[in-house]
Amino acid sequence: YINAYTSREVTAYYARVLETDVPLAVDVIADILLNPILDRNEIEVERGVILQEIGQALDTPDDVIFDWLQEKAYPGQPLGRTILGPSERVSAFDREDLSRFISQYYRPDQLILSAAGAVDHDVIVKLAEKLFGHMQPSLLSSADKAYFLGGEVRHSKKLEQAHFALAFESPGYKHDDIYTAQIYASMLGGGMSSRLFQEIREKKGLCYSIFAQSGAYSDTGMTTVYAGTSAEQVSDLATITVDEIKRAADDLNEAEVARARVQMKAGLLMGLESPSNRAERLARLIQIWDRVPELSETVGRIDSVKAADVRIYAEKIASSSPMALALYGPIDQAPTFDQLQERRAA
Repeated sequence: YINAYTSREVTAYYARVLETDVPLAVDVIADILLNPILDRNEIEVERGVILQEIGQALDTPDDVIFDWLQEKAYPGQPLGRTILGPSERVSAFDREDLSRFISQYYRPDQLILSAAGAVDHDVIVKLAEKLFGHMQPSLLSSADKAYFLGGEVRHSKKLEQAHFALAFESPGYKHDDIYTAQIYASMLGGGMSSRLFQEIREKKGLCYSIFAQSGAYSDTGMTTVYAGTSAEQVSDLATITVDEIKRAADDLNEAEVARARVQMKAGLLMGLESPSNRAERLARLIQIWDRVPELSETVGRIDSVKAADVRIYAEKIASSSPMALALYGPIDQAPTFDQLQERRAA
């Protein structure tokens, strides 16, 4: 099995093979990276696939609303751009553009080779030296720092549901509060026992699903809340969401935080049962820290987060963190960005 994906900060190529085929898998990935044919006919086929994917995303409200939210959070910045890109740009790429991109960015100081499972470290190192050792480093300057600015985007359309997404500036990977932010998001909307799920779905029946999550990048992050509801109930959903965010800053307790810590550790530890997840985690840690912290170090940092830490962070989210709002669908009755800001300040 071989595949690839792109996120906002990395492109990953990966393979899952039998132990005897590890050298072949590394060789194939190296060949893809270093010797791409870039056949013009294949480019046109893949261009058509990507254009269809863009069309599918635009027809999927709970996909496209996050792209709009990201654009509003980081307007005019690389981090605010969609991963797929606009169709007019995809339609305009040619073979020379792709070749230039590969030549500029596919350099040894930009690459991480990670492996997990039935692999031998020394063998992987020798393969890396053989296949990538001749590469020359790039002369790339460091990327500009991202700045969360926020604001509001509204797209009115006749849909079955009004889609509501809210984002707040959060810590990047290396910030001391990264685990505090993740525990806060879990407590706020990380499952059926979370505050938003209990208050907005279970008690008031305003939506089928509502969740909060904390995402991080190299120098910034976003805590995001999303839900879909009817046109008549979107106003209540939005205002109660803000009220719950404010209430969490006042009365969250150690039991909630303890539950969120356990949930976070369970996700981390159970994810390590998959070699693919372990390989991806190793690469991500090297990208962030330039080392692989011991698992006990990560668990220790999660366990060190106390209710007082989360309460301080919750107060910041409730009152002063920059905010972005995205709404899509039958949203005439939805509150404006300014109205929600006033409710935060009340």
